[in-house]
Amino acid sequence: MLTNTWLNQLHQSLLTSKHRQLLVLSGCKHWCWQQVDTLKTVYPDLLTLSNHPSVNFWPEHNHQLLGQEYSTVVFDVNSGLMPDKLATVAGTVKAGGLLVLLMPNFESYAKQADPAFARFQSANKPHNPISLFQTRLISQLKNNEQTLIVSEHHALPTIPMYTATESTQYQEQQNLVADLSKFITKRRATFLLTADRGRGKSATLGMLAANYVSQGKRMAICAHHKQTVVTVYKHFEQLTNDDIKLDFIAPDALLNQATNYDLVLIDEAATLPVSLLKKALDLPIKLGFATTLHGYEGTGRGFNLRFIPHLKATRTNCFITELSTPMRYTENDPLENTINQLLVLDADFKQLNINHQDDIAFYAISQQQLINDNALLKQIFAILVMAHYQTSVNDLRHMLDGNNLKVFVAEQNGILLAAALVALEGELTDPLASQIIAGERRPQGNMLAQSTACLLGEQHLLAARYARIVRIAVNPYCQGDNIGTQLLNTIEKTLSPNVDFIGASFGAEAKLCNFWFKQNYHIIKLGAKQDKASGEHSCLVIKASNVYLDQQILLKSHFKQQFLFELARSFSHLPSELVLGISANLISSNQQHTSSNNLVKRFSEGQISFDQARFVLAQQVYVNPCLLNKLESISRKLIIKLVLQNMPETKVTEALALTGKKQLNFALKQAAYEWCNHYPNL
Repeated sequence: MLTNTWLNQLHQSLLTSKHRQLLVLSGCKHWCWQQVDTLKTVYPDLLTLSNHPSVNFWPEHNHQLLGQEYSTVVFDVNSGLMPDKLATVAGTVKAGGLLVLLMPNFESYAKQADPAFARFQSANKPHNPISLFQTRLISQLKNNEQTLIVSEHHALPTIPMYTATESTQYQEQQNLVADLSKFITKRRATFLLTADRGRGKSATLGMLAANYVSQGKRMAICAHHKQTVVTVYKHFEQLTNDDIKLDFIAPDALLNQATNYDLVLIDEAATLPVSLLKKALDLPIKLGFATTLHGYEGTGRGFNLRFIPHLKATRTNCFITELSTPMRYTENDPLENTINQLLVLDADFKQLNINHQDDIAFYAISQQQLINDNALLKQIFAILVMAHYQTSVNDLRHMLDGNNLKVFVAEQNGILLAAALVALEGELTDPLASQIIAGERRPQGNMLAQSTACLLGEQHLLAARYARIVRIAVNPYCQGDNIGTQLLNTIEKTLSPNVDFIGASFGAEAKLCNFWFKQNYHIIKLGAKQDKASGEHSCLVIKASNVYLDQQILLKSHFKQQFLFELARSFSHLPSELVLGISANLISSNQQHTSSNNLVKRFSEGQISFDQARFVLAQQVYVNPCLLNKLESISRKLIIKLVLQNMPETKVTEALALTGKKQLNFALKQAAYEWCNHYPNL
């Protein structure tokens, strides 16, 4: 049982060394909450996360915790251990503080799944008898020398005595502020500041803002929520008087309000849509982006892969830097080390080169193998985080606890080159199947099965067997070596005898779509709304077995009609390269319009205006969209933007860098001429 004396000694040891500690309280619920009462005598301002009636603070969104600082945090594991929530709140603990886990005794916790376990179970599939994530967690806690475990019926552990640390507070941050202050004097200067948790990113932004605004400059800060930049404002206000203000801009007002300022800071940029960040780069102002590296912020290290190349290509005056030294606590912090180990947040890999002389092995591995081989688990997670923008810490628990999940890898000489997560879906029967078709139920873990059946309104399709490729990620250093294709072939060969459809859902962009189309997958759905994280539309592709080829044709036909209709509406902003790639995957029709085909030819010869021929040209593209690929690049883009997406002529002229209406009309006639040469029966 905790005592004031023991807690005070621990607190003093942590304060002296500027460290933080994980403390596990393991016992019955009543005993655990008694210990919390004792904790409050030493840490009166502690934050408690629990759905226990006496607390009832269990934030649904992680951004509610970002940017905060607490002396100590109590995390009630009995409320359900969601890894992303634990990782986020661990980063808010200050030096000298504790992250306290309230847990049942380890033996009970290993046998009984916690409330979060159900979030990772697919409907209509046998539930796993135990949580492998919980099994691994207990093993890691027991073997972690930097974790203090206080059990209900055991003596208090020995307090670790850490070495006293001299304070070098804010030195790295102050140096960076000086560098950034010089840099942002440049025209349209843009910087990106990345940091791990506790590295003083918020302090740096606050000091930079105070320095800039004090010079009479106009400045604002944008973030997912104002609460996440509380620490930025704290450091800003410490260095300024009450007359000087730092305005806040909500994300949905960024593009309209940003031009009122000389410099806009965008904090936790990885939590905002990439499409919004890219549009911000088009604004004629100076910008500063800041974000945390780890996956629990929303898009993880994949943010670097998706946003930084665009940033470098768009802004010539670009400065990218990273804060590496902890500020809120010192190097080799026990809590940071422990959380990294528990949640595989330290997963990383070095640049590698494939040995083309040696064979690459492609195979499936079991979830049991993953908890038995921590090195393999770390390699898989490192690849998922680095190569896929949506990977989060919760994927760790899904990978270990998902009752419908299969894991496939590509490996050479013990080094992982690629990994894939595949979910088995379908085999849904009444009464659940009827409720799904009626729109009354959407059981988790069956996205591909439900989407396919609901698109056609065919209940029997829910009984089919599906394999959905949730993630397929190749080490970025060996992409382009056909490894992803070979891994996909291994998945198909392994699973095809037992499934009727194999498919995937992903953010639609030209390169990725073309990868799937080359593997003979067919697009059947494109989401009307853009994904918040990627700014892309969700794309659904499938490959059917011979038994279901007729349904696949129907799905493709349905999608073709919807896609071509929506090009002038929901999809009017899609890049021409993406429209072209999707068009090549659409079904061609035998239908011809010979009575009016001559109109396109007459326009190409200058006999009639474009307005007189536009409808017929659109009609012909609807019949045979794949013919767009046969045209020259500018002709393709003209037809896509002007005919299919119905963009105004002025915007098309600007987008294609044409000199004016005369050149636009000439290019249109050339496009019509090329089309006539390929379209049948003209």
